[in-house]
Amino acid sequence: MPLFELKSPRDMLEKARREHQRLSTQFNIDNLFNFFVTAYHIQDYIRTSEAVAVTVLNTFMEEPDIKSCRDLCDQGKHLKLTRNNRIDPKTRILHGCVNGAPINTLPVNGGRKWVAYIDGREVDVKRLAERVLEKWELFFSGNGL
Repeated sequence: MPLFELKSPRDMLEKARREHQRLSTQFNIDNLFNFFVTAYHIQDYIRTSEAVAVTVLNTFMEEPDIKSCRDLCDQGKHLKLTRNNRIDPKTRILHGCVNGAPINTLPVNGGRKWVAYIDGREVDVKRLAERVLEKWELFFSGNGL
């Protein structure tokens, strides 16, 4: 039985859009957590609805940004990654003040930048959220969802 109004993959994509809008308006840990959990779990609704072949969805889920979304989601929910020898992403908030970030990372008084270190890469978390949403939207349009 569906939870209130969340009944389809499209409903979850719309929820991810709302979470992203909140994140864009107020970038904080609550909105960040909600976005990555929602965005990752869109796949559950696709699997349950059988709207797309499992092989197509599994291929999409191997995309690096989607895997980064998965790792941030799972670490946020469970505090530690334990399956398949996955390594916990390290996270850091850089500040645009003197000694707040490595030189030339942010302009002085430039605010904050949230980064995660995933698979040896530094990932701008705000930009990752944008890319994840864009990729889900392309997946939906490309698969007639």
